[in-house]
Amino acid sequence: MAALFWNSDRRDLTPGTANIGTLRGVIANAIREIGFAQVNQGQLDVSGGKNGVFVSIAHFPTANRSFFEVVMASGESGDLTRSTRDEVVNKLRRLVFFD
Repeated sequence: MAALFWNSDRRDLTPGTANIGTLRGVIANAIREIGFAQVNQGQLDVSGGKNGVFVSIAHFPTANRSFFEVVMASGESGDLTRSTRDEVVNKLRRLVFFD
């Protein structure tokens, strides 16, 4: 059975983060650190796979330097898909930017 889980949070770019492209680069490195392979940093999202789960992280502008950060995970196992989504969400919440 296929599974799809998602999460959304608000993301504000800090003064030291030049633009959303810079943030996507940080996110790509962060998910590589937790074992994601075939990480792609595109114009619209950052994506990659781990243990048969595909994850995409997209940003939708809401104001000048504010975005909805949406993490979507799809896979065959509900439990594995959910836990992988949670792992990515937790990693993103722990990102620290020094300005």
